[in-house]
Amino acid sequence: MSTRHIYLIKHGETEENLQGVHQGRAVGGRLSERGRADIRTVGRSLAAAGITADRMLVSPMSRCRESAELLVSALAPADVRIEERLAAKDSGHLGGRPRELAAAEAARRGVPIHLLRTPGGESSEDVQARYVDLWNEVCASASRTTVLVGHGGGTACLLLWLTGNGFDRYLQHVPGSAGVTWVEAGGPAPRIRLMNVSPVDLPVFLNARTAR
Repeated sequence: MSTRHIYLIKHGETEENLQGVHQGRAVGGRLSERGRADIRTVGRSLAAAGITADRMLVSPMSRCRESAELLVSALAPADVRIEERLAAKDSGHLGGRPRELAAAEAARRGVPIHLLRTPGGESSEDVQARYVDLWNEVCASASRTTVLVGHGGGTACLLLWLTGNGFDRYLQHVPGSAGVTWVEAGGPAPRIRLMNVSPVDLPVFLNARTAR
């Protein structure tokens, strides 16, 4: 199999992030001024490094669709589509509420937070399963370069799987606003070239990696 280049890009910071709201699927979200600037920086940096995308798969949440629109103007992928498996975690009644309530509810139930599943919602393991399912499909596709525009939680879940880490390392794998991960797939094992690089640091890291 030829090498596949897969870029995981978290949506930019949202107004709801600034308010400490856990968005999940309950809140679509609107990018903050910083979030829009971060995404524009990512698009410019990738384009300046000569990176082109065959296709872009986007979470259906409005914060990701808004991010994707800004990226498309820089990367001009031939194929852009909504991908439900990239959606934010369904947190049930916790969606749209203060972020700290999830940890409090997990403690009340006596379960690790990654196993917390609200009625009708998902656990982090559920999110990981659908992100991994999509990952395997992307790796087997004919597209040489794919950009996935998703969420911090989903990206962290996938990175834990790719690196062989457990959910005790979850917080260390969550990207910040418009964080970028670049993975090469097609060899014996995926090769992570960049992991959760911030927009401001991206040009330096891209130059260092593409020069090799």
